[in-house]
Amino acid sequence: MKLSKFQVGQRYSRALYEVAVERESVEENLKDLQGLKKVYLANPGLNILFAGRSVSRTERAKVVETLKSGLGELMQDFLSMLFDRDRMDCLVEIADAYIERYDVDNGIVEVTVTTTVPLDSKQEENLRSVVKQRFSVKQANLTKVVDPSIIGGVIIRVGDQVIDGSVVKRFNDIKNMLLVNK
Repeated sequence: MKLSKFQVGQRYSRALYEVAVERESVEENLKDLQGLKKVYLANPGLNILFAGRSVSRTERAKVVETLKSGLGELMQDFLSMLFDRDRMDCLVEIADAYIERYDVDNGIVEVTVTTTVPLDSKQEENLRSVVKQRFSVKQANLTKVVDPSIIGGVIIRVGDQVIDGSVVKRFNDIKNMLLVNK
């Protein structure tokens, strides 16, 4: 049975993370993977290049050598291994899994905050403090989204948890309650 890209990402990132811990290069590899992920997302043709067979192996090897320039020794070896095993098209999934593991180990959460107006710095700091306390983490990275359609309030997403304090949600809750009590 063929593994999904997600499964490949989980397995390879786990192995890379464990070796990086042994070599005390977890942060260096994190930066390398974040950079590689940006390159892949900016150039969607890379996935096609590595997933297909329309380009010769020699030409694909040249692309890998270009990608390896400026990276740490472990990451260069890792990319060579991925290329040898035809897994270069799974690099984004590997990076995502590695970043997720790093975040868990270091108490970091990604938070998406949706409001009708931009938050000021004091509101951001208060929100970070509440998220840190509520989710027992050391750091909360905020991604701010301004969406006037929620009318008012705030929607907070942390991982797969959503705290919806928007006015639209309240209106819908009242509407549903009135329809049920008819």
